[in-house]
Amino acid sequence: MRPFLLGSIVVALVTLVPLAAGAQRGNDRDRDREFQAAQSRIDSTFAFNRSGVVDLRQISGDVVVTSWDRAEARVRAYAERGQVRSELTSSRLTLQIEPVRGRVGDSRFEVTVPVGVRVVARSTSGDVSVTGTKGPVDAKSTSGDVEVVDAADRIVIESVSGDVRASQLVGEVRSEAVSGTIEIRGVNGDIRAETTSGDVSLTRVVSRSVVTTTVSGETEYEGTIDANGRYEFHAHSGDIRLEIPESSGGQFAIETFSGSLDTEFALTLQPGQRTSRRPRRYEFTLGSGSARVTAESFSGDIVLVKQARSGR
Repeated sequence: MRPFLLGSIVVALVTLVPLAAGAQRGNDRDRDREFQAAQSRIDSTFAFNRSGVVDLRQISGDVVVTSWDRAEARVRAYAERGQVRSELTSSRLTLQIEPVRGRVGDSRFEVTVPVGVRVVARSTSGDVSVTGTKGPVDAKSTSGDVEVVDAADRIVIESVSGDVRASQLVGEVRSEAVSGTIEIRGVNGDIRAETTSGDVSLTRVVSRSVVTTTVSGETEYEGTIDANGRYEFHAHSGDIRLEIPESSGGQFAIETFSGSLDTEFALTLQPGQRTSRRPRRYEFTLGSGSARVTAESFSGDIVLVKQARSGR
């Protein structure tokens, strides 16, 4: 190689090294500024109507909603990496996480609202909790637990991979889970509860319409049987336990393939019932009333318990 050509290459390399280092430092500073700008935090209290709507959309964090008797809303929200987009007016409170380059990091929404507002709360990877709002609630999580306490009107509680818990509900209740347990206590209203892999427990219920379904789990119902009500309990590989008042009346249809019927009620089976062959089917009437109660389990027992003897 010619001497002058070698010298030119050396000079070029010596020149490029600090330039590249400077460019790297510049990129690092840009990333630092981007990270700092991406960190988002809201801490605000403002006037909010009791007839307003709350809409909260999380990605990788928890959502916590509580209530108070003020005509105000308080918002505390942050995203470690990402932007909290908000709309805060007297009638609408909206929070949503916007990722930066597909990343969010830890985030959390804590909101306090007036009693009676309508709440929509979502989280992809986090828990959702709504307490004391006494209004319509639509709470869902993809990978987290969902809890709703003291809600009314139309109530939706769902989790794909997590448990569902609720209490003090008045109105129409719909609850779904894929791999989690559903536990609902203290309800006055219609209920539909479905899970694929988990138990369903409904206690202290006053309802004219109840439908439960589980593929792999136990079912428990402790509540009233309305004279004109409709009740359906379906399980594949789990027991069904119905704890109902001794005065309950209506038409009962019980079926199990490899389980049995255990009851504290005196039964008079209708002619033609199959109690020894499989599937075992029992149809009978208790007291008076036109209620219809259906309980079906493929490989589980079905138990009828008198509420008066439960000590509750």
